[in-house]
Amino acid sequence: MSKTIAAAVIALAMGVGGLGTAGQLGGVTDATKKAGQATKEVGKAAGETTKDAAKTTGKAAKKGATTTKNAVTGEARAKCMDGTHHTARTQKDADAACTHHGGVAKK
Repeated sequence: MSKTIAAAVIALAMGVGGLGTAGQLGGVTDATKKAGQATKEVGKAAGETTKDAAKTTGKAAKKGATTTKNAVTGEARAKCMDGTHHTARTQKDADAACTHHGGVAKK
């Protein structure tokens, strides 16, 4: 009889200890989920930053290409305050042509 009681106590202790272990595993699972979510958010932010940098680089490249084209072809244009347009070999000359038309309009 004493062996049965001892076995029951041991089994009960193992069962309760097993529940504690299961609770610990739940905490580990939650921590893993949080770490995964944080990684996902960092990846998303990095992707958005890369996309913004690509847009900025694209705009700068387009502006540089336009400036180069205008320098080579002599197709610099300026819009004056009174609505007239002037074309010249350089942007400086095109802007200067607007002096008698109220100056260069803001872009």
